Amino acid sequence: MLRDRYSVQLLCNTLGCSRSGYYDWISSGRPEHKAFDQTHNNLIMEMYRKDDRWGIRSIRMQIKTAYGLCLTNATVYRYMRINGIQSIVRRKTHAYPKVDHHDISNLLHRDFTTDFSNRKWSIDITYLFCKDGLSYLCAIKDMHDKSIVSWGLSRFIDHKLVMDTLDQAIESVPYEQRQELILHSDQGWHFTHPIYRQRLRDSHIIQSISARGSSVDNCPIESFFSALKTECIYLHKNLYLKNLEAIVKEYMFYYNNQRLQEKIKELAPIQFRKQVLSALFI
Repeated sequence: MLRDRYSVQLLCNTLGCSRSGYYDWISSGRPEHKAFDQTHNNLIMEMYRKDDRWGIRSIRMQIKTAYGLCLTNATVYRYMRINGIQSIVRRKTHAYPKVDHHDISNLLHRDFTTDFSNRKWSIDITYLFCKDGLSYLCAIKDMHDKSIVSWGLSRFIDHKLVMDTLDQAIESVPYEQRQELILHSDQGWHFTHPIYRQRLRDSHIIQSISARGSSVDNCPIESFFSALKTECIYLHKNLYLKNLEAIVKEYMFYYNNQRLQEKIKELAPIQFRKQVLSALFI
């Protein structure tokens, strides 16, 4: 439009592109998007249609696992923008006042890293809303391999729910595989109860507790609850208590065995957990 008034070189310099790049764009038919690859676009759309819970990183890892094609997060993001798709946005949490009222130490201080499985676990309870009532989920997550070690559902947010979940975890992992284990929680009454604390001592598990109202201090399990609700619970518009356990059980299997995670070598938690434990206990 402006070639009769300005040179191509000046226009290209003004727009921040090269003269050769401009003519390449002309010769390729003036594509709307830079370096558009139909094969990449089809694979990304295929993965998104397969499971719309997957975001940028999950789609990239799924493509790499299924087809051996290595894309960058930026490339996947660009094609998702072109197609007008995005991952499910997680709901924001709220901050609460911090008031210490316990004598149990915070041994982690937000250091959730560890070199081995069964060295640091995180436990908490969350609410699950259904059409016909409310249920409570208690779960324990391993901070190294991201797996859910144990979980339980109950109509009541009682002491039995926590103890059953704890006992399930203790029974599923032999003592020799969980020596020096730290179990971290918030300071809810369930986790400061004398029976709970005694069970930890009897099982040679070290207790750690975060500051009151600080979800960041226990974010490993909080991040799992967020994923569960975003990728499962909120997607069921007609969720009833009679169906809840089957739906949660299905998601737990998906999360532990199929949901790839970038931070654990782009493997599912159980895959990574088996690798770690097999290297330690042959």
